[in-house]
Order: sequence, then structure tokens, then C-alpha cells
Amino acid sequence: MKIGSQQTHGPARVMHKKAGICMMLSIIVLFISTKTIVKVPSFFKGYVIGGIQKSLSAIGSFFTGTVGAVSELRKIEKDYEALLEKTQDYELKVRDYTALREENQRLKELLGLSTLPDAKKIAAHVIARDPTNMYSSLVIDKGYINGIRKYMPVVAYQNGIEGLVGKVIEVKASTSILQPFYDQRFFAAARLAKTRAEGMLNGQGFRDVPLNLLYIPKSEMEQLKQGDIVVTSGLDEIFPPEIIIGRVEGWRLNEFSSSLVISVQPAVDLSRIEYVFAIDIQAPSHPGKEAIQ
Repeated sequence: MKIGSQQTHGPARVMHKKAGICMMLSIIVLFISTKTIVKVPSFFKGYVIGGIQKSLSAIGSFFTGTVGAVSELRKIEKDYEALLEKTQDYELKVRDYTALREENQRLKELLGLSTLPDAKKIAAHVIARDPTNMYSSLVIDKGYINGIRKYMPVVAYQNGIEGLVGKVIEVKASTSILQPFYDQRFFAAARLAKTRAEGMLNGQGFRDVPLNLLYIPKSEMEQLKQGDIVVTSGLDEIFPPEIIIGRVEGWRLNEFSSSLVISVQPAVDLSRIEYVFAIDIQAPSHPGKEAIQ
């Protein structure tokens, strides 16, 4: 009986031991598992937050650097614009200086070509023309403060020739109006340079129409040739003698007298003149022959 009892309790005891061991192992595993589960989130929490903080810090540094760079670029852009404005202003001054120097040189050369070296000349720039008829009057940028007087003769230089332009008919403080030779009211005492025959020059009112040299004796026909030079005679006390007017283009008999009407092509093309010279001789107290005609 005892033997049977020992045999019965032996296996049961072993089973209990095994069950106890398993339970303890289960508790240990559960404990370890619980600890691990608790620690892992804490580990990841520190890791993730640290990473986010580093990333935010890097992003903040990036934007701070970007804002600084943009501010620097704006400053550079303003400095560049200021420098560009100064450069453009300098270039304009250089161009103005160059143009002025060239203009002065041109005027010196023109004065050197004058056939009236003893006469004082006042250089002027043509600044306007009559809008209704660009050849009926010219406006220059000199007036009585510059020494311009009424009835002063005016010449210009083209192709190496000092040629007649007209005369001053109105003077203001800093501008004057010229009557060019094309004007129908323009008259000037003139002569044929070769034969010295005297006549009176008259404008026809249009650029494309030659001037008329009137009262040349019929006897001059035998010596007259196309291309002969016509000059001022000085007999009208307005224009100095020997100013070139132009060249003979043709002639015809005057229907009402025995004189010739000679067509004269002007030496100066008024459509191309920029500068003129008023000749400073004492103007007469009377308007001259041309006002009587």
C-alpha cells in the first residue's frame, strides 16, 4: 500500500514542480516583456523629439540665413541701381561735352573760311522755322543781348562757300527772326561777278524756285553763261559786297523792258543749314531799298 501511495504522489509532485517552474518562467517573461514594452516608447520618445528639435533648429537656421541673404541681395541691388544711375549721368555728360567740343570745332572751322575776315560775326543756331512755310522765316538763338541788330546780313557756310542766307528782321532779347532770300519780300543789291553788271535780287517764295536777278541790261546776254557767279554789290548799304548768292541757271527777256531776268540757283541750301553768322556792320537808320520795292 505504501509503495502504491509513493508511486501515486511521485508523479504528481513532479508535475507540480514543473507547473511551478513554468509559472515562474511565465512571470519572469511577463515581467521582462512588461519592462521592455514600457521602456521602448520612452526610448523612441526621446529619439523622435530630439530629431524633431534638431530638424526644426536646422530649418530655422536655413530660413534665418535665407532672410539674411535676401536682405543682402536687396542692398546689393540698390547699390547697383545707384551706381548705374551715376554711370548713365556720367555718360550723358560725356556725350554733351563731346557734342559741344565738336560744335565749337565746327564753328572755328567755319569762321576760318570767311571771306569777310575784318567783319565781326555772331554765330547762331537755327532753332525754328515758320510752320506754315518753312522757308519764309528762320529763328535763331541769339538776340540783342548777344549783339544782334535789325537788318544785320546773315550768311552760312556750305561746301566750302560762304553764301548769303538773308537778314535779321526782328530782334528779341535772346532770339531773332531772319528773312531768308526765298521770301518774296526779300531784295538785295547784286551783280554778276564776271561782268560786274548791277541788278536787284528778289526771292520767289519757294525753295524749289530759283531767285530772280532783275534789271540786268540786255547787252549782257552775249557774255552771260550758265554757272556764272552772282554776288552782292553792297550798294543797298545792308549787305557787304562780294557775298556769294549763287550761280546763273538761265535767263529771259523782261516783257516790259529791255532788261534781262536771270534765274539764280542759291549757293546755300536752307533746308540743310544748322548754323548761321550775323555780320556785325552798322545797320542803316532806314529799311533800305527792298522795303520800297
